[in-house]
Amino acid sequence: MTRVSSFGQQQVVLNGLLQSQSSLFKDQKQVASGKIHDTYQEFTGEVSTLLGTKSILDRTESFIGASTHVIRNLDINDLQLKNIIGKAEAIRHSVLETIAQDKTFVMMDVIRESFSSMVSSLNTDLGGAHIFSGGRTDVPPVVGNQLSDLVAAVAAGDLFQNDQNKAVAKIGKNTNMEYGLLADGVATNIFAAIKNIGDFDNITPISGALTPAQRTFLESQLAVFDTAIEELRIVNSNNGTRYSRADEIFEEHKGRETFMLSFISDIEDVNMAEAITRVNNDQIALEVSYKLTGELNKLSLLNYI
Repeated sequence: MTRVSSFGQQQVVLNGLLQSQSSLFKDQKQVASGKIHDTYQEFTGEVSTLLGTKSILDRTESFIGASTHVIRNLDINDLQLKNIIGKAEAIRHSVLETIAQDKTFVMMDVIRESFSSMVSSLNTDLGGAHIFSGGRTDVPPVVGNQLSDLVAAVAAGDLFQNDQNKAVAKIGKNTNMEYGLLADGVATNIFAAIKNIGDFDNITPISGALTPAQRTFLESQLAVFDTAIEELRIVNSNNGTRYSRADEIFEEHKGRETFMLSFISDIEDVNMAEAITRVNNDQIALEVSYKLTGELNKLSLLNYI
């Protein structure tokens, strides 16, 4: 005689239903979170690798932030240095033109405007911090922005109030980069060259036709300006070299970051297409389990008597 065990069948179907519910819950959670597991303990043998990689990633992201800050500051340095060089060249050109024409035209006006523009560049601030002030970022590095202020000073260097602490940042494991420029280191010589003409004009106003003494004096200042402008170009060239190096290091860090994010993702993250497919399959399996359970509940031994 064939025996029918209602209880045994119910247990089998019920276990299948519970397994389907558990699988569906797990897969739905993975789809919602995008992660394979909720805790590190569940990664078993991969925990050390995962934590080590994340530690390196954190350090790399810190270097990326520092590199970004350095690059931004070096870029601003370049912009302001180019303006200062341009204004210095404008003064030299105006002096040369005055000598060639034996008349001053607007030379002193050019010098006044150029000096004020240089001071404005040197007093540039980034987020409220003056970038050419060294450690004294809360104060502008140059006091006085008029040619008369420069003439009134005993020496060109008296207008500077920056300290001598150049900004340095750690942009790599073994790489510290100095990216700060100091106002006096940049502009003392060009200010001194401008002061020479300002002092001369204050005693013997340079206007109209040049006198022989004025012409001789201005001719002597061309070499002074040439030297000062060349020094500015060297400062800007060195700034550009640091920029290139910082950008190169930044790209190296970004490449490393991309690799590590991909590596971590391979361990932690769910393949969404596969997870969604599993959810759909689990839902079908669960529906079948519910249906079988319902059908089984309708069965009776009377059906077989």
